[in-house]
Amino acid sequence: MTRALIVQHDPAVAEEEVVSLSALGYEIERCSGPDRCGCPVVAGRPCLLAEHADILVYDLRSLRYEEHERDLAEQLRELYADKPLVVVVGDGELGTLAPVEMGEGVVRLHGPITAERLDLVLEDALGDR
Repeated sequence: MTRALIVQHDPAVAEEEVVSLSALGYEIERCSGPDRCGCPVVAGRPCLLAEHADILVYDLRSLRYEEHERDLAEQLRELYADKPLVVVVGDGELGTLAPVEMGEGVVRLHGPITAERLDLVLEDALGDR
């Protein structure tokens, strides 16, 4: 079973993602991000939850890190170069619904996030690993 770490500040959205992705066969861990607790990744230290995950999904919109997305992605790449990383960012321009590459092993996902879209991106990211 593939283990995914969902980092999402909004508990309702996180629960929806957990239920949807669990139904698709993922084992999910979730974290509310640095707003609720000290985040070791932001401080450049390893995270126990990320250590045990096969893929990392960070919703930067909810964490208010969107303007620093490249910095956070680089920190995650330094710590977890071997793990696919999906970075969920704002809606962007109308029509930008496709995943956008942000460097090796990082996919930036724009637009409305559904379990089906997230599942496709996760499967692609895992397939590239």
